[in-house]
Amino acid sequence: MVYNFSLDSVLNSVLPVSCGLCDADTHSHLALCQPCLDELPVYYPSCPCCALPTATAGICGRCQQRPPACDWIDSLFLYQEPLSLLVQQFKFNRKLEYGRLFAELMAKKIASLCAPYTAPDLIIPVPLHHSRLRQRGYNQSWEIARQVSRLTGISSSHRTCRRIKKTPLQTALKASERRNNLRQAFSVHMSLQGLHVCIIDDVMTTGSTLEAIASALKKAGAKTVSGMVVARAVL
Repeated sequence: MVYNFSLDSVLNSVLPVSCGLCDADTHSHLALCQPCLDELPVYYPSCPCCALPTATAGICGRCQQRPPACDWIDSLFLYQEPLSLLVQQFKFNRKLEYGRLFAELMAKKIASLCAPYTAPDLIIPVPLHHSRLRQRGYNQSWEIARQVSRLTGISSSHRTCRRIKKTPLQTALKASERRNNLRQAFSVHMSLQGLHVCIIDDVMTTGSTLEAIASALKKAGAKTVSGMVVARAVL
């Protein structure tokens, strides 16, 4: 694995950036200063299968009873303020500098993985339906995934999995409705025999989207499917 930050020293010297939360100089090319980054809401321990906080380390009871299609999921943060504000700015207001920040944090997570969690062979984003992609102008998950790929040297593709069914926004639906909403929504267009594929997304709420994509990937032959998200919502 190649973990490449060779441009950082140049970027730091020529592109001073103000922190998106406190407006202080970040002394780097990243969009947050270190003190604000240290205050973002993290949690530990959490279930490795669904990324929900748990009282003790290990797989939660629900995932033991009904193992999900995703073999493991990791989240950088909890979906709480002020992190939620950064995600919304990135997702809806084209603040792509936050995507670079999230990508670097994910790349560091991947570089520090320990057994039994291994680095993926392929990184893919949660796909948008073409109509929503036209409306928004970019896929926020792909903005993160392609930069994680560049930083780690792991292959990435936004064509491996496609969203073939236009569905209502998940945010307006209950958990059971989300699952039904995503049935046959995704299609995989290549053989993934024996590969470890990692799905990148911004926010995980119920896990229905990752679960639907993971099922499609495994039908295409993927041996392992993992997920990495910026934030995990706790309902």
